[in-house]
Amino acid sequence: MLPIGPTCLTPLKLAADVAVGLPPARSLPHYAERAVCIDPGPLARQEQVTGSYTSSRTTEHFEMVWDPANGTLDAAMLDTTEAALERSWAVMVDEQGWRAPDQTDTCLITVILADFEGSLEGTGGWTNVQEEHGVPFIVLNTDWFNDGDDWVESLVAHEFNHASQFGYNIFWKETDWWYWESTAEWSFEGPYPDSNTWNYSLASYFEAPYRSIHSQVGLVNYGHFTFNVVLAEQVDPEAPLLVWEAGDADASVSSALEDALGTPIDELLTLHTSHVAAYDVAERSVWVEAVAEFGTDPFTEQLKEFPANGVVEGKRAPQWGGQSFFRLRGEPGSDIHFEIVGETEVNDVATDFVLTLSTMNEAGEITHSSEPTTDGRGGVWVTGLGEDITDAWVGVVPVGRIGEKGADFTWTVNPGFAPDPNDPLACGCATGARGGFATALIGAGLAAAASVARRRSC
Repeated sequence: MLPIGPTCLTPLKLAADVAVGLPPARSLPHYAERAVCIDPGPLARQEQVTGSYTSSRTTEHFEMVWDPANGTLDAAMLDTTEAALERSWAVMVDEQGWRAPDQTDTCLITVILADFEGSLEGTGGWTNVQEEHGVPFIVLNTDWFNDGDDWVESLVAHEFNHASQFGYNIFWKETDWWYWESTAEWSFEGPYPDSNTWNYSLASYFEAPYRSIHSQVGLVNYGHFTFNVVLAEQVDPEAPLLVWEAGDADASVSSALEDALGTPIDELLTLHTSHVAAYDVAERSVWVEAVAEFGTDPFTEQLKEFPANGVVEGKRAPQWGGQSFFRLRGEPGSDIHFEIVGETEVNDVATDFVLTLSTMNEAGEITHSSEPTTDGRGGVWVTGLGEDITDAWVGVVPVGRIGEKGADFTWTVNPGFAPDPNDPLACGCATGARGGFATALIGAGLAAAASVARRRSC
């Protein structure tokens, strides 16, 4: 089990807000200068963090308050925190165009710097509002400040992004809460691109890539910042912001993604799967180092000998938008065929799969392709593995809306000869008779031996 990094309790606050119902924000008068519109004393009691909070520092947009007995907060740490708050505003709001948090033309954002106790010790903090379209407030755990300035800066930026998110007043359904965290975890790449403190989140995702894209189990909703990384690098640098701007009161994350980016959600999930399977992102080397540091292996199998076969089922079967990853290596010049036979219905919901293939050549260049399955059956060819192609990665992602229930499948990997596209026999039809999933489980071993011959006889 992975050690837990600084988690954010904002989703729990969302749950409470939804359960209780936020009152509409009261109309606040406009002062000559911004005022502290949330009294820190009652706020601290409401949020159940102990301390007197009689010490304070006012910045352009924030009111930082803390207990003078807090030994972590020396002058240098307070300077770092203040700079991080204002840099987060300057980059996200002034440069990138995120919405300024509500009521901040009138109110300073109260930031409680707290020494957490008991059950709160494992969290980095949270952001919340008291009213719909009210000024947000932020609570930060100063225990995490001891891990260095990078942690302070990224934690502050993460929570400030939540403060902006509340202003959009969307994605209140539980199945959409993952995007609050995955966006906030991605957001500090703007003000602090070199901090890379998402390593806990990345490792937690790669420990369980099969979990649904909207899962909140463990830290996987933080780890799905990878989804935003791929969107920003492959679709539009402003993609996450565009999604928040596209939503309305009735929108889901899925519909807002499609409206903002003009691409069906299944295609975006496929894009994410292919790039993440190969760590094909701008900070690839940092991802590799983070995964090695935590000893996390995201791959269902890492294969060098063929034929091979197996079953992915039960807890580790991929859920909607989750993935199974395979890494393939082979003898010089070998052609490898990877194929699956999977469930076509889960919990009375029809589903199918998409297979992604990512290959790296000797120059380190990575290319991507994908193939949909039909009735749960499909495959991809890797040509020249071990020669022209040094590494190959396959992703299996269900595209039916099956939620957090996995879709089982069998897989086989066979050596052979890739079909010649100029050969009329290379018709690409599916192999063998179309039996049910149970039959496929029983026959997986035989399929490994017979697959190549069947494919060339269609």
